[in-house]
Amino acid sequence: MEQDVLKTNLLSIAVAGFLIMLVGVLLYFFRNEISDNIRFFMPIPPLGVAAYIFVFNMYSYHGGNLPEGTWQTAKEIIFGISISVFAFSIFTILLVFIIFLLRR
Repeated sequence: MEQDVLKTNLLSIAVAGFLIMLVGVLLYFFRNEISDNIRFFMPIPPLGVAAYIFVFNMYSYHGGNLPEGTWQTAKEIIFGISISVFAFSIFTILLVFIIFLLRR
């Protein structure tokens, strides 16, 4: 079991790094088209890390395997995405509001 967790962890890190690199290369090639909106693309690396942690935890929780059945896996991913969107929204709103108050 410990070897499976180690393999999953290392593969998750490697694949997440590779995907972040691919996104970075694409952003570089399309830099002129996205330069006005770069602020929306800056969170990609930390989101990639968050995705790696989510996938690693999902595999670890299920003993190194995916949950039983495709629908169960999809439900777990959708649930994780929903919680992340909610948390990101709350943090962003609170951060904007607190900085607005502090700057007054």
